[in-house]
Amino acid sequence: MRNSLRWMAGIGVGLLVWTTAIAAENPATSAPAATCEVVVDFAKPLGKLRALHGVNNGPAVEGNHTADMASRHKEAGFPSVRLHDCRWPNPNVVDIPAIFPLFHADADDPQNYVFAPTDRYLEPIAARGVQIVYRLGVSIEHKSAFHTQPPVDFNKWAKICINIIRHYNDGWANGRHYGIKYFEIWNEPDIGRQMWTGTPQQYFDLYKVAVTAIKAYNPAIKVGNQVSQADGKFARQFLAYCRDQKLPLDFFDWHCYTSSPSGFIQMARTARQIADEYGFQQAESLCTEWKPMLVGWDAVSWSPNRPASSVHEAFARNRNHEAAAFAASALILMQDAPLDMAHFYTADDSPWSMFDEYGVPGKVFFAFKAFHQFLQTPNRVAVTGGQLGGDQVTLCAAIADDRKSAALLLSNFRGRTTNLRVVLQNLPLTGTVRTERYVVDEKHGFEAMEPLVDSEASRVLSFALPPATVCLVKLSQ
Repeated sequence: MRNSLRWMAGIGVGLLVWTTAIAAENPATSAPAATCEVVVDFAKPLGKLRALHGVNNGPAVEGNHTADMASRHKEAGFPSVRLHDCRWPNPNVVDIPAIFPLFHADADDPQNYVFAPTDRYLEPIAARGVQIVYRLGVSIEHKSAFHTQPPVDFNKWAKICINIIRHYNDGWANGRHYGIKYFEIWNEPDIGRQMWTGTPQQYFDLYKVAVTAIKAYNPAIKVGNQVSQADGKFARQFLAYCRDQKLPLDFFDWHCYTSSPSGFIQMARTARQIADEYGFQQAESLCTEWKPMLVGWDAVSWSPNRPASSVHEAFARNRNHEAAAFAASALILMQDAPLDMAHFYTADDSPWSMFDEYGVPGKVFFAFKAFHQFLQTPNRVAVTGGQLGGDQVTLCAAIADDRKSAALLLSNFRGRTTNLRVVLQNLPLTGTVRTERYVVDEKHGFEAMEPLVDSEASRVLSFALPPATVCLVKLSQ
């Protein structure tokens, strides 16, 4: 929905008043509203916005009951996809046991590899030309330990990894030429039996064998570790091992599940600090799994003394409008975080996804869609003043390359309803200006709202932003 605004002729700075009752559309809590004034200065550039809205896994296309998730992935413009727990809980793609099921077979014989299911899985991902992070290892096993044991022969395992790389990058065994640059060695070996039944030292030694072999094959490929806790004992021991053994580490790879956007960003700073501390200042920092956990871990685990629907409801909450506000706040705060890549867990049809099991998007998806549209005005500008915070109201502003359009992305995760007064300084739009406003909240999934009440008296946006709300504002000529 567009709303045209005419600037007063002859006024250099000009003023725009924008008043709207967002609070009435999404009632806030009974707590008194907060007030906040911020200044957006379009004459103060802060560099380019960073597309850090990557996800885990490709679109599910398992049956005629599933919606067209490939078009949704394109709609949100996910810039990178990390492959882990693909088609979970019965993974038959990506994992090494899925591609090379008989470990005793000849690793040099293409006939011993089952590439076709993974080829098909990767096709819609590669078709969008996105960055792929390929996890070499296995998916999580909650009820058993069929494949989470250390390989019986590290050198052979590394050879299998190289042949998978050859298939997807160099066309080996009727393969592809995807140019995948990032390869992880295993997943979360620090959490125990569900992912790794071996000792820490066995993982360190496996990493040494694998990274040495992969770098010998193609030194341009980026190889990194994977840990659940960036600040844990296991991670520090691993970094010390790589330092002492003088092993390559192109990226330090970690996960974060939390109920606080600002807590997530603090973990990003901690991860960077720890990698630097052990001498890996040049290693990229990748958070390959992050997610708002609005309920405790216990709530997403079934037990016989709970209602049958409780786990379903817990997962649904982790993709609802509250989670959407968390996600939008995190994506905004990531702009100032020492992060090189980030991947939401997940964007397939697993319970952990931003989609449900039928491919229907939850509100988190629309937060990512809002962020993708925000990136179309890629030049970030300064925002000052107010008491904005990661767990309350976050705001980011940007302008297009041609300076004929601009945008604001706002999110209120857990703050009170906030009456915002946003002063637009040096906005280079003249003549007739069109405004668009899109909202993600309990009732709306990135929907265009009714025209805003306007006046030709000021360049100030005044409106209320309730909690658990994401808002994208577009300004154009």
